[in-house]
Amino acid sequence: MKRLASIQILRAAAALAVVLFHACQWSQLDFAVGAAGVDLFFVISGFVLWTACETHPVTPAAFLRARAERILPLYWIVTLAVAAVALWRPAALPIVHPAPGHLGLSLLLVPHDDVADGPFPLLPTGWTLIYEAFFYLVMAVALAAPRDRRWTILSAVLLAASVVGFGYHRWYTLLANPLLLEFLAGAALGRLWLKRRFARMPARWGWGSIAAGLLILAALQFGGVRDDFLRPFIWGPPAVLIVAGALKLEADGRIGSGLFSRALARQGDASYSLYLVQAPVIAVFAWLTPAWPAALRAPASLVLAVAAGWLVWAALERPLALALRRLQHLPVAHRRGGRGLRPPEQETLAAVDADLA
Repeated sequence: MKRLASIQILRAAAALAVVLFHACQWSQLDFAVGAAGVDLFFVISGFVLWTACETHPVTPAAFLRARAERILPLYWIVTLAVAAVALWRPAALPIVHPAPGHLGLSLLLVPHDDVADGPFPLLPTGWTLIYEAFFYLVMAVALAAPRDRRWTILSAVLLAASVVGFGYHRWYTLLANPLLLEFLAGAALGRLWLKRRFARMPARWGWGSIAAGLLILAALQFGGVRDDFLRPFIWGPPAVLIVAGALKLEADGRIGSGLFSRALARQGDASYSLYLVQAPVIAVFAWLTPAWPAALRAPASLVLAVAAGWLVWAALERPLALALRRLQHLPVAHRRGGRGLRPPEQETLAAVDADLA
């Protein structure tokens, strides 16, 4: 599946929204709606993986391997680096608790409470990757079924998990959360995209949908409407509207040509690195600048986090991805034990190797 400019731009926008949320949070400014960037990421993830897997058939094992290779190496590096900083200077990262058991469960993306009874891995923003990993597992189960049953399986499991979460608060806080429905909404948009439904919509629908989503988010921010329990039903719908509107613009060829759009699309390449490193970078910066006024610290934190994201992308994420891709294309005889992926699966890995947060 070709990379869509609209998706790249939305990845950048989602990551920057989360960065701004944390920059304001550490400067005691209110920008709670910036956290909705995560909801946007979940919708994007559902769209990308559904369309990629439907366009390029892949076995469940190859799919999970591709996802693990894409997500885990950089996550492990950043998590271990954050643990090291927390051990060295605990005051710099006060919400990070590098206990051995907590670290091990975090690296494996196993849902659990930290030592402060919060449902977060050692890298706190890694909680979103736990939801991503669960979605990957459900997608793998669906991929094992005949194509005409995949949507039914995906919908049934994600809906069932969401309903169970409402009945059991403990499960709700750890994983069985209606946030999973945002992946399903993204997959539903993927089904519409593959059927070319967006191209048949009225031309004005694209910008109208994006404007509606942004206006809803703005109203929620200014109205002080925020509820962790109902979050999927508050921030989820506007996130779906924004993604749907961007896909309509993509279908009409009306996105990605301007300088600003191209810059955002480029930022989308580094969105995963930015998402992983931004919170600890902002926290350490706040620790180093306790006397700075909020009006100065918040924008400085944003710039510093974006710069750190680009540095990690260039120095770690991109080289790792290229190295793994070269390894995948080595002749089978050159691999340890003489075993490797079959050629069709090698080609498919590139198709499902989408940048996700």
